[in-house]
Amino acid sequence: MTSGVDGRSPARGRLWRFAWLALAAAYAFAVGWAAYNRVMSVTYQARAQLIVQYRLWELHPEYKGTPQFWTRLASRLLTDRQLMTRVYAKHAELAPQIELDYRNHLTIAQAEVVVVALALWAAPLAALYAGGLAVVRLRRRHAIPKKPEPASHSDSRYRM
Repeated sequence: MTSGVDGRSPARGRLWRFAWLALAAAYAFAVGWAAYNRVMSVTYQARAQLIVQYRLWELHPEYKGTPQFWTRLASRLLTDRQLMTRVYAKHAELAPQIELDYRNHLTIAQAEVVVVALALWAAPLAALYAGGLAVVRLRRRHAIPKKPEPASHSDSRYRM
């Protein structure tokens, strides 16, 4: 088996790279799952704020419950399009601006969650990677150099 610059086998280097990629993928899955849940939470909060701000429960006079319960239920069950249909029905002249503001605020809130998740994923991996590079450089710097073999051991002219 051939050895690398620091006396290690190339297979060991491939194993470390595979372990690094597996760790990064597993950590990405965990951070991604948490980010997805947070994005959904931010979306529900934005919908609830839209419902409360424009009192959309008033479009359903047959509903006998509290506005808080309707808001909680509608923010989870209704889509943005369904909510905007109700906004257009109640505030026809202001609806395009309301929709634009809602979409802008929602996009910014979701983008903040995604950026934070990317930072939470990349920062520890970058620190770990930098630490690994530092260890490799220290080992290479303090490695005992191999003595070259005399020509009589490797040259075929001297073999019997």
